[in-house]
Amino acid sequence: MDIQEVAPFLWSIDELERKHWGQPWLLQHPGDISADKKISESYFFKTDQHIVMNKHPRFAIVQEHRHEFIEMSYVYAGALTQTINNKRITLSEGQLIILDTNVVHSIEATSENDIIINCLMRKSYYDSHLIHSLAGNNLLTEFFVNAVYKSQEQSEYMIFPSEGNSKVRYFMTELICEYYSSNICSEEAINSYLGLLFTELLRLYKDTKYDNEIDSGKKTVKMADILHYMEINYQTINLTSAAEHFHFHPNYLSKVIKDYFGQSFIKVIQNIKLKKACLLLKNTDLNIAQISEHIGYKNIHFFYKNFRKHFQMSPAEYRAVHRNT
Repeated sequence: MDIQEVAPFLWSIDELERKHWGQPWLLQHPGDISADKKISESYFFKTDQHIVMNKHPRFAIVQEHRHEFIEMSYVYAGALTQTINNKRITLSEGQLIILDTNVVHSIEATSENDIIINCLMRKSYYDSHLIHSLAGNNLLTEFFVNAVYKSQEQSEYMIFPSEGNSKVRYFMTELICEYYSSNICSEEAINSYLGLLFTELLRLYKDTKYDNEIDSGKKTVKMADILHYMEINYQTINLTSAAEHFHFHPNYLSKVIKDYFGQSFIKVIQNIKLKKACLLLKNTDLNIAQISEHIGYKNIHFFYKNFRKHFQMSPAEYRAVHRNT
């Protein structure tokens, strides 16, 4: 499929739509919804498939259900109304929603002017491939990932304010194009476009009201700003200096970081340093002492100790393995 063919394809009337045109109808998943309303992966995915894309059938009513995979829906045109955990939500054109596994939801009938693109992903693919392809794999990426995975504590879904965002629309269009083309390296192209799409969603999430805010008295700071500050200043930062920067008490900032990551402030900074060390080991010829100093370790023996504890090998062994790879 050529990119110019995507819009005509999405707006075309398929057999089911033609049969029920103009009249709401109940979409059935025969034999695949168990007593607990759960749709198995096998209904949509072939054995070797990690991603499935489709156009949501117009006028279809989808009864309350849940499934074993992650579902991402993009409103290409019109609107989409769902009831998620007994809350009725309407998305407008250009918006995108991600539902985690086991989220109970239903979908109201769409009209002839509502075009919805669905992207279904196995949780294993989302875990092992997509997350690791996000930009830099840095703290802000972890912030985004945790927001998706803290589903039991939050609402089990995320809505992105991507209306009017040309990049999100372009990536979704290219995904449809590649998925229905079966050209050479289409799978690799799909993986790349999904990585770019999630990078753009990460940026949207960081820069909008959907970002978590931290309150301390009259001071309100976005969590993403704290993480960004830690990422930039990891070489010299400590808990006291970070707390002073945001006008927080050190104990309060320590609790915020601990609550979010489940790790201490020192541990989070240590992980940043080790990630930076890995990049330098793989992509530069700096010696171990130079790398240790560059990432903010004053004691090279402490760097060796932490690195080996984290990766079960020395920095030199890590470099040799990854250079050979």
